[in-house]
Amino acid sequence: MGPYSFVPFMECYHGILSMDHRIEGQLKLNDEIVDFTDGRGYMEKDWGQSFPSAYFWMQTNHFSQPGISIKASVAKIPWMGGSFVGFIAGVWLNDCLIQFTTYNGSKLLQSYADHYEVKLVMENRKFRLEILAHRETTTQLASPILGLMDGRIEESMTSLIDVQLYDKESHTYLLHDVGRNAGLEVAGNIGEITF
Repeated sequence: MGPYSFVPFMECYHGILSMDHRIEGQLKLNDEIVDFTDGRGYMEKDWGQSFPSAYFWMQTNHFSQPGISIKASVAKIPWMGGSFVGFIAGVWLNDCLIQFTTYNGSKLLQSYADHYEVKLVMENRKFRLEILAHRETTTQLASPILGLMDGRIEESMTSLIDVQLYDKESHTYLLHDVGRNAGLEVAGNIGEITF
């Protein structure tokens, strides 16, 4: 969230704890053991009073090569009696985090969703990021509204995200891959954040 994390009246705060890490462990489900050892993990946290009235959120670190992770979100952010469309995306590639955010001079060039897909295009001084997320079956989760977990959001954990990361200086694609097992949420009045 950059400098916005220090603003005391934000309705929602967001922090990324790990873009990509190794996991291990097991889960016993109906007398069957599901083993997660050598799987890939991602961790983030949200806190505050309410989720935004409209937002996209997506994440995956299941690409054709290990060590690649992407997280992107776009949201309507209440601000000083008005609002703005804020965004944050990170691509973890070759042990380096490439950031696209409202507060670092990046630009959100496209933000679009329909029943089948979400498309985001972002650009900073050095890179252009194009994301096409394919919406899949969702599960309903509880979400906060004014501090109570009374809201409901729909999240998929089986979506596919097509990612293209273009280096504007070398005129080459650093990443063109499809992430699977992606988390994807499309929530609220998305007309407020699409263009």
